[in-house]
Amino acid sequence: MQLISLTSNQTSFKPVVFKNAAGLNFIVAKQNQADKVDKKKTFNGVGKSLLIAIIHFCLGSNKNESFKKHLPGWEFTLRFKIGQTEYLISRVTDGQQKIRLDGEDIKLSELTSRLGDLLFEIPADIDYLSFRSLLPFFIRPRRGSYVSFKDPNELRKDYQILMTNSFLLGLNVYLVKEKYRLRVERERIKALIKELSNDQLLKDFFSGSKDVSLATDDLTEKINRLESDLSQFDVAEDFYEIKNEADRLRRELEKTQNEIVLFQNQVQNIDESLKKTPDLKRESIERIYREASVSLSDSVTKKLEDLEAFYKHLSTSRQKRLVDQKEELNREINALVNKFQREKVQFDATLKYLDTHQALDVFVKLTNRLSDLKSEKDKLQRYDELLKQYQDQKIKLDRDFVDETGKTAAYLDVPEGVIKELRDFFRELAKHFYPDSAAGITIKNNDGDNQVRYDFDAKIQADASDGINSVKIFCYDITLLLRGAGHNVDMIFHDSRLIDGIDPRQVAVLFQVLQEYIVPSGRQYILTVNQNHLDDVRPYLTPEEYQSIILDNVCHNLEDDSPESKLLGIQVDMKYD
Repeated sequence: MQLISLTSNQTSFKPVVFKNAAGLNFIVAKQNQADKVDKKKTFNGVGKSLLIAIIHFCLGSNKNESFKKHLPGWEFTLRFKIGQTEYLISRVTDGQQKIRLDGEDIKLSELTSRLGDLLFEIPADIDYLSFRSLLPFFIRPRRGSYVSFKDPNELRKDYQILMTNSFLLGLNVYLVKEKYRLRVERERIKALIKELSNDQLLKDFFSGSKDVSLATDDLTEKINRLESDLSQFDVAEDFYEIKNEADRLRRELEKTQNEIVLFQNQVQNIDESLKKTPDLKRESIERIYREASVSLSDSVTKKLEDLEAFYKHLSTSRQKRLVDQKEELNREINALVNKFQREKVQFDATLKYLDTHQALDVFVKLTNRLSDLKSEKDKLQRYDELLKQYQDQKIKLDRDFVDETGKTAAYLDVPEGVIKELRDFFRELAKHFYPDSAAGITIKNNDGDNQVRYDFDAKIQADASDGINSVKIFCYDITLLLRGAGHNVDMIFHDSRLIDGIDPRQVAVLFQVLQEYIVPSGRQYILTVNQNHLDDVRPYLTPEEYQSIILDNVCHNLEDDSPESKLLGIQVDMKYD
């Protein structure tokens, strides 16, 4: 892909024509009255970074709310070519989900899919590789894209970063994918085992205080015993009515028994009373008086005879009354005994029925208990099976991890090939800037328990400073463009942020490297650059170099003297980065 032009339906917009489809193109931000105004501040806002945002917008970036809010009714059109075929993409700021490709209205997803097929050789079975995930390596879209050479998307996710870089470097992406899969599977099994260990039923088995096989045998015994009991279970629907009747009979029996004992005690008292007959005869009274030397008259003696007769009558009457009462009590006792025996027979029959029958709810409870025991046994058996399965899978995963590590080691140990070529070309570029610094792309086998297959880095010795980091990004991107794999993008677009902070001497080298490597390759390189950058670099280039490398390749100028001189041609303050 090589850019041709960017236009708009708004007449205020300053069309950008990339005059060199193959070669260098510089968009220069010029400063009006440069000798009177702070150079660094006046270049902001003329449209350099906005130009990159619009190009990404035309190439299927996500919905841009700032464009919709601040540029309603605008339409941008990007003309470019892939190989010898030209394409035209138009996208409006309203209704951004639809886009027009060569006059055909298509969905945004269809556009990115088509461009992905045209520009990248993406394997069908590899995730995280797409047109939109790979394009930022060639057109870094925002400020954060210039922080890390390997993460222009600002993903900060190791696996996705590794996958996109491995693809563009021509490394074996299937090794990357397989380690990721193994790691994800490992984590899945760990999570499942953890979930099992949190189960209240299974905690003791995980802690080792209980044994699954012994617990299963115990449950089997309980289940068999309960099933046997239930098979002989005779359900009585009127169980509780009969039970209430049994309780009533029991109370009646106790009452009758108490009455019998009461009457028997009364009979016993009568028997005791009958044994005690008072001895009060006339002779006894006379003897008492004689002993007292008292003589009784005839009339007194007569009265004593009458008293004796009366007392005898009373004693006879008392004895008869007691005998009659005893007979009455015995009749009552006999009646109560007969009643007790009848009730006892009825009570015994009720108890016998209750002994051989059970209530329906008891049967249900026992059935539920049986179901719970079976469920518990099934859970333990499944747990045991799952644990064995997980252990087998873990053993296999561990073995596969080792095998994949061995495959990767063998792959990286090849002395020649893509890895050496990448390392040597990056070093070659870096040496132009820092001849005495060690540099190169390193790719190592990561055998740790993680998702990362390769530990890779692009290094320039002492690359902690911003300037050297920017040079590293430049060298890496040029390496991908000229020595990378899986693409035919054929262009790079860098923002002026790339050269902010780089020593002017290194910026001069950067332009010389572009002239040396890009122009003969037939690729396209685009750079937005501030006029002060060009002024600062001029002393380090010959007049011929400055003319042929820079001035001859300026394709567009943006100025800060008025809104009309800026990219949009109007004054708009919006966030698009």
